[in-house]
Amino acid sequence: MKRDKALMADILKTLSTFGTSYGDIEKIQTNLTIQDNTPPELIQHHLRLLHDRGLVAVDIHQFWRLTDQGYDVVESGNNLADTTLPDAPQKARGFDN
Repeated sequence: MKRDKALMADILKTLSTFGTSYGDIEKIQTNLTIQDNTPPELIQHHLRLLHDRGLVAVDIHQFWRLTDQGYDVVESGNNLADTTLPDAPQKARGFDN
């Protein structure tokens, strides 16, 4: 499956509109701005790619939110090319508690 940076940016923008609430796949799918009828599996795959970059976090109930780095990307115009993982080792990203 190819990654779609436009979809990744749209997911970030969509999550940023949720404010303090988290979003599940269905809520994200319903609120996407540029994608019509995007399959849930495709959204899930791209959320995992965003999670790999540290831009989103997920809780044990599969509700997603932006991280601080995710907000930085949204505020910079959703430029995913500027997001690189830091050189220093990070603690493992898991579920929010």
